[in-house]
Amino acid sequence: MIFLRALNDPLLRVAFLCILLMGPAVASVAPFQSVIAIERLGFGNAVYAFVVTAGAFFSVIASVVIGIIVDQTQRYRAILLACICVGIAAGFLMAAWPTAAAFVLVHMVLFPIAATTFTQYFALAAVAADRNPRIDKDVGLSLVRAGFAGTFAITPPLWALALARGADLLAVYWTLAVANVLVLVVVYLMWPKDMGDTGDGSGLTFWEAVGEVVARAVLIRLGLITAVTSANGLYSILLGLLVVTQLGGQESDIGWFSGGVAMVELPVMLGGALLLKRFSRVAVILGGAAIYALSFAALAVVPNMAAAWWLVLPFGIGAGIILSVPVGYIQSLVEHRPGAGSALISMSHFGGTLVASGLFAGFAEIIGYSGVAVLGAALSLGAAALLYLLEGGRMRPRAV
Repeated sequence: MIFLRALNDPLLRVAFLCILLMGPAVASVAPFQSVIAIERLGFGNAVYAFVVTAGAFFSVIASVVIGIIVDQTQRYRAILLACICVGIAAGFLMAAWPTAAAFVLVHMVLFPIAATTFTQYFALAAVAADRNPRIDKDVGLSLVRAGFAGTFAITPPLWALALARGADLLAVYWTLAVANVLVLVVVYLMWPKDMGDTGDGSGLTFWEAVGEVVARAVLIRLGLITAVTSANGLYSILLGLLVVTQLGGQESDIGWFSGGVAMVELPVMLGGALLLKRFSRVAVILGGAAIYALSFAALAVVPNMAAAWWLVLPFGIGAGIILSVPVGYIQSLVEHRPGAGSALISMSHFGGTLVASGLFAGFAEIIGYSGVAVLGAALSLGAAALLYLLEGGRMRPRAV
């Protein structure tokens, strides 16, 4: 099988195992952080949105700087280990000192640095494909992305069971800390011996590398992808709030819904790499955005949780596409610069968070949680349509 053959590559295997372990860390916190901040720690909507926005902005800066330094120095392992250690510190700090001040420090400063490991794993997958001609890059990237989604399919339901039996919601940060420790062990022990922290760098100065990343053609396309994926950032903010405040659900329902969506995402992500052999990336992105937008808008208007459960399947299909296919598209904007490409992925991901938190802060008090969901869905679908037109409306992939 094409995916198992790809995992024979030791570098891709490390990236895959790391993201499998990193997934529970993120999946433990992401679905619940808005509830923790607003319902447990007393943050207002605007204050929480500011924390998320500031953290996303700092993460973009960290990702660009780290990505460029990686390309210049080729020190993939050393830089990755340092960022993992920051994630460990962040998890233990919030677990041991669950206060509003700790939440701000962790989510505005420490998590954004630790989160750069996410895109560094995609950079490693790209490097593995460049080093090993037997690996298809889209297959490698899809494997890494699907590995992350797979843990989302398992972790939130486990937390749902734990919460239903009386576990403290703030214990999610202990999971995050321990998961990062395990990732550290994998990188330290399993790193390929022929992949040292030396090699030919990009040959570009820091500002020349920045110029590549901020070229007009790149930024326009990146901005549209950011708007497409912002719907997922808005989903992360609104899911818990919609379930608890409007759909009559419990905290445990958040985990079950999130896990169910992730369960559907997994096969869709793997299948997406094969779908790209028949259709262009922008055509697939447009189809996925349409499915996701309709599902998100429907979640905003259904009357209760009983109706919401029917949206898990289409939500997962749309999410599987818009969270995986854009990765390869973004990497293609800066060919042969895996570090810069990973920085662009992070810029898109956290740019989407910026857009999502901006919509939440600007409109939640005016049009309510449901109205913000519909607005975010419309923005995502419109951006996907513009991207499709910008690339000439191509349905088929370019001939190689």
